[in-house]
Amino acid sequence: MADRAQRGEFGRRVDDAVLVLFALVSDSIGWATAALLEEDLERANQVIENDGGIDTRCAELTGILKERLSEGSLEPDELENLIAVLQMVPELERSADLAEHIAQRATRRLGGLITPQSRGLIEQMGKITARMWQAAGTAYRQRSRDAGFELQEADDELDDLATHLVNEGVIEGTDPQVAVDLAFVARFYERLGDHAVNLARRIDVMAAPKRLLLRQVLPSRKTSAPTEKRGGVRRLLHGLSRLRLVPTDEGFFDLFRMAADNARDCAVELSKLVATDNSEEHFEAIKGFERQGDQITIDLLRRLDASFVTPFDREDIHALAEELDDVVDDMFTAASLLQLAEHEQRLPELADLADVLVTMTDEMSALMESLQSGKGGRYRLERIEHLEREGDSIFQRGMVRLFSGEYAALEVIKWKDIVRALEDSINAIEDVSDVVESILVKNS
Repeated sequence: MADRAQRGEFGRRVDDAVLVLFALVSDSIGWATAALLEEDLERANQVIENDGGIDTRCAELTGILKERLSEGSLEPDELENLIAVLQMVPELERSADLAEHIAQRATRRLGGLITPQSRGLIEQMGKITARMWQAAGTAYRQRSRDAGFELQEADDELDDLATHLVNEGVIEGTDPQVAVDLAFVARFYERLGDHAVNLARRIDVMAAPKRLLLRQVLPSRKTSAPTEKRGGVRRLLHGLSRLRLVPTDEGFFDLFRMAADNARDCAVELSKLVATDNSEEHFEAIKGFERQGDQITIDLLRRLDASFVTPFDREDIHALAEELDDVVDDMFTAASLLQLAEHEQRLPELADLADVLVTMTDEMSALMESLQSGKGGRYRLERIEHLEREGDSIFQRGMVRLFSGEYAALEVIKWKDIVRALEDSINAIEDVSDVVESILVKNS
């Protein structure tokens, strides 16, 4: 009875911590939106400062959950819930970062530089996003299975508003920096909506009756949280290609190489994370590479919108910048999930997938060199295609192993997400190669 009471008390502590995080993210979204529209620098700086506190709360929650998992002898229901919460924490942390990014635009007084139409769109997006996060928090508290469908409808509306906001940024006469900032703000809100939907789906799984068959509990690949809506706003960013200012050098190639090298270094750390139980150092390094990747993407888009002459089509530069960013984002997702299993025996296929990923990032770096020199590009593209097929083969082998009966249902749930996140990283590199191939064909 004492053990049961202790488990109940621990569960309430965890739920309280998660609900606080939901509330903090929701508040940050509302405050960041208000700060942007009202040019409220004090409130914007408060959102930026609060992000550090949210990071600390996420780290503390992760710590107590891992400590509890390390105790062993957990009942299946408790184990499943702990794993589900651990998978939610990175999305909560990342969402707070997105609210901080919106607040950073407020510190530049973006709200005073945009049209009334853009202001109205941002106000609507802020309200919808805040409501989505409030609904997700309520769903967690009530263990509701209804929020996922409702939030998907709101997310579709949010995507439409993001489309209109990006289009506002490319109208004739818009300052290029304002256009870039509006594009990023649209992307930030879109990602916040995606995270709310993803969390609602995890809550749905937590609340599902445990008697359901495994295939009913596991989401299909088409609804996999990390990759479901990649690039929803990306296609719209291409409209910024009409902006032309003053001549500049061809420093795009340096930035492309930096992005590829950053991804390669991230892949090396990820392979180390796969191979070791002492993972905190490697995870922190990967987090740093993810943030560096975001900054390189911003630098690329800013350079593009300040350039009169570009080495190839502007829309291709947009697409390549975004695809390179996705490679590191997907690796960070894989690393976040791996953190949840650091005390577990690794699935054998993980090391193989990580090795393929490192080799593919090496080829991607070489491909960026070929992009400028015009030499060896076809060979690199063929190598990436071959490695991607090898990765697919390893992925399929891993899935067969997971569903062979060798692993318990909860282990299948955990490892499935990790294996798919690694495969998503591999597929993202193939997406980069597809853009490069298009560029090479156009310029041949």
